[in-house]
Amino acid sequence: MTSTQEQTHTSEETEQYDVIVIGAGVTGLYALWRLRQLGLSARSFEEGSGVGGTWFWNRYPGCRFDSESYTYGYSFSEELLQEWDWKEHYSGQPENERYLNFVADKFDLRR
Repeated sequence: MTSTQEQTHTSEETEQYDVIVIGAGVTGLYALWRLRQLGLSARSFEEGSGVGGTWFWNRYPGCRFDSESYTYGYSFSEELLQEWDWKEHYSGQPENERYLNFVADKFDLRR
């Protein structure tokens, strides 16, 4: 057995999911939420150390939405729409990232 073969995990050690979502940005978080609502086991894999995708990575001065903030809010939860109060008409990167972290925590999307 070569060293590569020795390091191969057995299926008993491998986690099994119905669906794997690549990325934990706006779309990845929604996909993860929706798949779990459908009763599927799903997990997201994100390159960054936090959720947010574009809003995690892009931190340059002036980085903000180019449309009204409310249009970026998830509409799948009326409670979420009522809970989150956008501070700016065209919110900047820090608020956008906070929102996505809020959503990830509220719906337990980090697991």
